Amino acid sequence: MVVRVPFVLSSPIGELHGIEVAAAAPVATVVLAHDLGRDLDEFADLPEHLARAGFTAIAVDLPGHGLSADDDTTSEGCAAAVRHLVDHALGRGIPVGLVASGQTATVGVVLGHDHGLVAQVLVCPVLNDAIVATGEREYATRMVVHGEGPSLVGTATQRFLSPLIGEKLLVFNSAMQEGTQALLGASALMAHVMLFFRRYLAPELKE
Repeated sequence: MVVRVPFVLSSPIGELHGIEVAAAAPVATVVLAHDLGRDLDEFADLPEHLARAGFTAIAVDLPGHGLSADDDTTSEGCAAAVRHLVDHALGRGIPVGLVASGQTATVGVVLGHDHGLVAQVLVCPVLNDAIVATGEREYATRMVVHGEGPSLVGTATQRFLSPLIGEKLLVFNSAMQEGTQALLGASALMAHVMLFFRRYLAPELKE
């Protein structure tokens, strides 16, 4: 059985509140970062699914969202909070992956191998120029999940893909037109996400 426990992290831009769901013997940590203007409930039961798959999942409300302090509610401040959360997770001594959505998925453009993020799932991404300006682009292996249709011409997803450095796996699923919570209702897509993390974040779980 996996159980949600409160998670609180003091950061330079305020206290971050969220939840943690841990596997019995986790081999990696997956950080979940919601879209701007939303909160960690955007991910519904995804933390539990990750824990059952062998990972520890940490999801927080970004600054000025949900229960977290509002010292810096800008997109840059939210990106800084994700960086701080990733640094905290890396301190546990196991690999760290990222699930981020919407504008916050842009954090995945500027955080990669150099910051210890080797595998990322970026959901319904929208490029945020302010976040891009907060750091250099980094190499990583990324799965980009979107619902904008099989043709990307002129879409937000096409614009998001352009600055990415590294291996990219692009997955279209019409359910994603309903947003991030649709992940849980698309069983084949959820299986794909778990396989991605097993293969690129924790190879020992691949089989």
